[in-house]
Amino acid sequence: MARVLGLDLGSHAVKAVLLETTLRGFQVKSYATAPVPAEGEKKARLEAALAQLSAQGPLTADAVVVAVPGVSMATHSLALPFSEPKKVEAALAGEVADQLPFELDEAVYDYQATETKLGELKGAQVLVGVLKKLELAGLLEQLRAAKLEPRVVTHPGLVYQGVLAALPASEADEAVAVVDLGHERCSLAIGKPGGTVDFARTFIGGGLALSKALATEFQIPLAEAQSWKEAHGAVGAEVVGPDAERAAGAFMRALQPVVRELRASLKSYAAKMRRPVTRLLLCGGSAKLLGLPGQLERDLSLPASLVTLPPDAQGALGLSAGPEAVQAWALALRGQATGAKAPRFNLRRGEFAFKSDLDFARDKVGQLAAFAAVLLVLLVASGVARNAVLERREKQIDQLLCDTTTRILGKCERNYDIAINLLEGKESPAAGVPKRSAVTLLAEVAQRIPPDSPVVIDRVTLDLDRIELACSAPSVKQMEDMITALKSYKCFKEISEGKVEKTKDGAKVSFRLDVKVECPAEGEGQG
Repeated sequence: MARVLGLDLGSHAVKAVLLETTLRGFQVKSYATAPVPAEGEKKARLEAALAQLSAQGPLTADAVVVAVPGVSMATHSLALPFSEPKKVEAALAGEVADQLPFELDEAVYDYQATETKLGELKGAQVLVGVLKKLELAGLLEQLRAAKLEPRVVTHPGLVYQGVLAALPASEADEAVAVVDLGHERCSLAIGKPGGTVDFARTFIGGGLALSKALATEFQIPLAEAQSWKEAHGAVGAEVVGPDAERAAGAFMRALQPVVRELRASLKSYAAKMRRPVTRLLLCGGSAKLLGLPGQLERDLSLPASLVTLPPDAQGALGLSAGPEAVQAWALALRGQATGAKAPRFNLRRGEFAFKSDLDFARDKVGQLAAFAAVLLVLLVASGVARNAVLERREKQIDQLLCDTTTRILGKCERNYDIAINLLEGKESPAAGVPKRSAVTLLAEVAQRIPPDSPVVIDRVTLDLDRIELACSAPSVKQMEDMITALKSYKCFKEISEGKVEKTKDGAKVSFRLDVKVECPAEGEGQG
């Protein structure tokens, strides 16, 4: 069983969800969070948060999965007239290089493609995430120092494929948008319920902008505004009191850039994919603002609600986990996903490829060797036991055959083939048993007349070498069918027809059949 750690490197708090894979799936084991200090250099703040997170308990895992923090990753959406992976790979470098303000060899990128069809033409909508190599190298160095080196570094929007996959699939051609409102950024993922992410992007906006707007409105320190927002902040129908209304106005002004970006993204997706977005699912720490789902529902004219985690995840994460835990949970899902449904996006490629795969396998060699040894012992023991049982059973059969031949032939014979020949020979008592009887001949006749046949046998005269049948049927056709059926038995050599005449009521014909019985020498009496 592997342990996967989903690590959300938020700017306000870092969150970690640990899950364990089982034979039947996976199970969420724990959830932990630690605040990111508000003051200081970005790198030092993250290091302090990771240290505090590790102090809460060991974060030992077989795989760590993170998303690129902040808004440093550039996302490009490309439409290609083909969908074959080799062609996409070949065309991608040139397409990405044309859109970068710096040289391509300074960047690391990966992509995820969704097949599209416009009329008779098949193509692909490709999402490309690009990050400067220096940014990725610095992030990996920090996580390596905290003993949390990730196997997967993914796109902050594409990670919500696990959320979409957990939704019930819809027959309608519609899409759902997952909106992660964080502290400094907003991540957006759009795709079909039960399917994959077709569109993803990140942009600036979130809880920090709300806190700054509140601090400006009331002329209070930022830390005090942050605390008031978390305790009393509300928008829309949840606003109560003049101070709350004044604060809600500041919140709505700060949210307008986010609303504009969301509205433009939703329209762009609907135009490119020719599929409408029918609802919003909200997560992230800022999604806890009272009344926000209803406010976005009015601003964007779409039903909006918070992401609902599965019951097992809710129970394992505990009451302390709210919408802010969703990304860490989705990252953990990304780490355990395999097969065609697993997102392919991972910046750990090329010079940044994860180097500990061989070490991980080496750690498991001892366990695998022990398992193989136990399996070999079990196979050998099973073979010995099976051979012993078969040998004992063979001796029982040989003794039974000896007893049978002694009783009938007067001598013991353990060879099955010789025993059968002796029992069927002319000198054996079995030779006197007739090979056929009137009963077996009658059974052969009855067996060859279909159950739904309209032929009625009025009288049967049986002898071992001849059968006479008096029958009636609706027409001569049924008589001919009956003759054909009887001829399928090899012992009925000749079938002679007697007189055919109408019955008194004229509804049927009556006829007689004379069947000569003569079986071949071998297999006599068998069809």
